[in-house]
Amino acid sequence: MLTIDQLTGHGRTCSRRGFLQVGALALGGLGLDDILRQRAMAGNRASRPKSAIMIHLSGGPSHLDMYDMKPQAPAEYRGEFSPISTNVPGMEICELMPLQAKIADKFAILRGAQIANLHTGNMFYSGYPWQENPRASVPGEARRPAVGSIASRLRPGPKDIPPYVSIENSPDWERAYYAGIEHEPLRFGSSSPREAIENMGRRDNMGSLRLVDREGLLRNLESMRRDVEKGKTTRETDGFRQRALDIVTSSRVRDAFDLDKEPADARARYGEGSFRHGPHPGRSLLLARRLIEAGVSVVTVGVHNWDTHRENFKTLREQLPVLDKALFALMTDLAERGLLDEVVIVMGGEFGRTPRIGDQTPDGRGHWPEAGFLWVAGGGLKTGQIIGATDARGEAIVGSPIGMKAVIATIYKVLGIDAAATILDHNGRPQYVLDEREPLSALL
Repeated sequence: MLTIDQLTGHGRTCSRRGFLQVGALALGGLGLDDILRQRAMAGNRASRPKSAIMIHLSGGPSHLDMYDMKPQAPAEYRGEFSPISTNVPGMEICELMPLQAKIADKFAILRGAQIANLHTGNMFYSGYPWQENPRASVPGEARRPAVGSIASRLRPGPKDIPPYVSIENSPDWERAYYAGIEHEPLRFGSSSPREAIENMGRRDNMGSLRLVDREGLLRNLESMRRDVEKGKTTRETDGFRQRALDIVTSSRVRDAFDLDKEPADARARYGEGSFRHGPHPGRSLLLARRLIEAGVSVVTVGVHNWDTHRENFKTLREQLPVLDKALFALMTDLAERGLLDEVVIVMGGEFGRTPRIGDQTPDGRGHWPEAGFLWVAGGGLKTGQIIGATDARGEAIVGSPIGMKAVIATIYKVLGIDAAATILDHNGRPQYVLDEREPLSALL
């Protein structure tokens, strides 16, 4: 659902009259005319680069049971699953992912990844950890903008297409922060695309959209309006409203969100139906492909319930085949459409899981920030390889760890974004897009 309360985490409501006082259109929790004003102020007119899909396995997926298996380790470490060979010599993955085994040459496995020791997706989406009490006046301590927000701010896109869309994610994990509210993602759930489409087409009926606290919303939008409208003519500001209306009423946008426009066999290819662990990954990844094809620059997808303190193996027996099918469909679909080299895809979670089995239940695995994995594909990168390693039991990283900032620096390089660019934080201090911005050379 496209709602402001999803964006901010509030559940309070705002009257239609109050919202319309600032002349804003409700889409994904933002006034689009204000968004477009702010984006135009940036003055960046570079050509549109490649796109990105970021898939977050929320909860912390088990590296030992997916992409970093240890069949020679003692039974209390190696678990219930066996590795299988892939079409890349020497690369093995879990037996529950046979479809990916057929296309292993199209992705790279980053073993020995060290992502975060926090149960949030901030590190995955921005390269920086969550700050419980951020101090924007202290360099490095303000919460950092997500990749999609950076892309939205530093490059333009088609006027009738949102640059950044989030599917089934936690609002606080991938926000714009000091990049500006106008660079927040357009949010909704893949389980209700029809409602999203209907909301986009509503130009005169806002009653079904849940809106946040009126006073706070009006303050924010009116402040942005004052800043932008200084020196602007009525004709110019009306132009921004027209561009916002272009997005809301764009057939390209509505068509991209409408999964019913996909043939039944295409939807079946990704997987659909009930999925007890949350929104179906097949629907989310099919929607991501449609959005990228329509011109969205960055799409993020949340796939949930990887926090397997209990019933690790039972859960993975249910989850992995579904994820495998959806990833295989996404990869082959993009390749068939000539888009795979144009879209960089990154998948991972918060951390790995305890190599030794037994956490809250005898068959559970706990959190293990000492080691994890990342999965990278597309974007013209060097795939069909394993980068990094862990020891014989998957407990410790061998050699240098692979940090999330290096992976995000690689994403920025593919997208044509200068990671050394600076953005002023809330107190007017310049902050680099990334302060550690060396991309992962093995992928380039």
